[in-house]
Amino acid sequence: MKKRFFYIISFLLSVCLFSCLVSSVWAETKMDTPSAGIIPKLPKTPNDPELFNGHVYPNWGPVCQRYTYSVVYQDKENRPPEYMKIYFNGQMIDMEKAYPKNSDYKKGVKYIYRYAPDKLGGNFYYFEASNGLGKTRDSIIDSPDNGPVLFESAFDQNEIAVIDRESGQKILEFSSGKEWVGGIALSDDGQYLAVKTSYHIYLFDTQKPNEPLWSYEYGQGFMVGGDVKGGVDISGDGSRIAASIGSSVVLFDKNSNQPLWQYGQAGNAYNIAISQDGKYLAAAIAQQEGSENSNSLILWSAEKSEPLWRYQASGNFHDVSLSNDGRFIAGSTGCPDRRAYIFSKDSNVPLVRSEMLTRDSPVHRAKISSDGQLAAFGSESDGGAVFLFSRDSQEPLWKFPAPGGSSIRALNFTPDGEYIGAADFGGDAFFLQKDSSNPVASWQLSNALGAADISDDGSFLAVGGTDNKLYLLNRENKRKTEISFNEYIGEIDISSNGKYIAAGTGGSVYFFETFGSEDKIFPCTTITEPEPEGEMMGEDFEKNNFLEQDLGDTPQENSLITLVLGFGFLISIFILGGYLLKIKFSLLKVNKKVVILLSGLAGLFLVLIIIFVLMMNGESGQDRNQPQDEREKGICGNSLCEGEIGETQKSCPQDCSMGD
Repeated sequence: MKKRFFYIISFLLSVCLFSCLVSSVWAETKMDTPSAGIIPKLPKTPNDPELFNGHVYPNWGPVCQRYTYSVVYQDKENRPPEYMKIYFNGQMIDMEKAYPKNSDYKKGVKYIYRYAPDKLGGNFYYFEASNGLGKTRDSIIDSPDNGPVLFESAFDQNEIAVIDRESGQKILEFSSGKEWVGGIALSDDGQYLAVKTSYHIYLFDTQKPNEPLWSYEYGQGFMVGGDVKGGVDISGDGSRIAASIGSSVVLFDKNSNQPLWQYGQAGNAYNIAISQDGKYLAAAIAQQEGSENSNSLILWSAEKSEPLWRYQASGNFHDVSLSNDGRFIAGSTGCPDRRAYIFSKDSNVPLVRSEMLTRDSPVHRAKISSDGQLAAFGSESDGGAVFLFSRDSQEPLWKFPAPGGSSIRALNFTPDGEYIGAADFGGDAFFLQKDSSNPVASWQLSNALGAADISDDGSFLAVGGTDNKLYLLNRENKRKTEISFNEYIGEIDISSNGKYIAAGTGGSVYFFETFGSEDKIFPCTTITEPEPEGEMMGEDFEKNNFLEQDLGDTPQENSLITLVLGFGFLISIFILGGYLLKIKFSLLKVNKKVVILLSGLAGLFLVLIIIFVLMMNGESGQDRNQPQDEREKGICGNSLCEGEIGETQKSCPQDCSMGD
């Protein structure tokens, strides 16, 4: 047994020395390929290892913060990597084990590289590993991945505000902290404000400011941010609130934070809408692996959670809006579909299904008039950025190209269909009229604009974006009013009576776009450490990413402890047996104290062995012995089907049922 222990130690030392030699040879190897260029394909062999789950955490945030690039290395023959490297901005750099004692390559070993950027701009990366016989890569198709997305701000001072139009003052201010505002909606008279943030749905009475009437907290097992925001909407009288949260669509009454009903497998949604009369609601659903509702527009009656119908396209539905009575629905899609749609509530067969409106970009916005006769769409296209359609024609009535081919990310329509308000990422804001594609008024602002709404009477436009200011733009006299916010303004809504403007801040919904100068160098005197990824994503995330084998003592350590205790027990028994034999053959006189001492020592070692073995068995079997619902209660049981953190109908039937 001693011999075997010696061989194990020798082998581990040899592996360690070999790894050090490999590291010295491969460290900081240069490559001539441009950071974002095309990378040649690797030939595949039967001996290739595998790399998977390559990503950067956090995937967005400020400069001068620590970011961790990680990937899991796996080899079916349990062969260690000859090298495990990250291609990072043109260099090949050695990665290290996330948990140095983990050597179960057959199951998977996580490797990491840490980086703290001091400037904005792209960081291109992929992972490459070899086991000496074959090679493999991850986070690459033809070119490297890009991340994290960097901002000057940490987006930790987000806020919700309501501005009185007449005074220009904030009458309601509420901090959402690090939670992004993903949707904001005022009732017609401006009394009620519904808000969706990263982890909450809020309902405010604007006449009782700064504290919500109620809040509804939903799953916190996923990170703030992302380009699928969900959304919230409110009926004209404020009595009904519809929200998309996680993979669920939820309907609330204004008097309670308990849902009237929930549709549990909607899929992640870009936006949601409810008719002014509160009788119908619809959701624009993005692609989600394993969901039959991927890339769908879904329509419900407010009476029940079972959809009236759904329509599935080849690309994400990015936006949806309803006529006042819910009889007509407008929707728009992303790549590869890139079309404008108009439906009747009576059928999922489109009344209008346009030709592709863009070459390679989504149709971001879809807004329909109150009677459903006209619909305006915002996109990014050389041929046109705003398109006006009638529900009676498959061709647009007209199209308007934004200056420089900029993207219209923010657009809204007056209920009578007379005016369209639009804003682009080039800083342009426009008033357009239904009879012409020529703007009747325009402004050039110095910032990228990502949010806009137009008053129902068409008299003013509210826009906001990257300079953390809300602008109120008057159509007749071109007057401009500015209201300052702490962060990027991503959500705006104007009450139907025009008296109130609500705004919310957070990162851009299209958050892969970095804002700011890429030439500026930040001093980074202090490096911010983000919350550990395991804490953000939950225990199941850790297990799914092969971390559980590294938590606590390793099997080698457990075996060594057992070996020491076993040797102690055997030696104690051996000494006790020898002493008793000498007494038996009259070589020694009986000494009770010695017998008791040796017996007690042997018994102590035996008890320690039993306790240690029971502890190890208990820890290893603890999760297996728990009921399935107990093991998953961190993400199951909150009445929300959260597919982005692993919930499915099979793993979490109580949350992911197809109904109430």
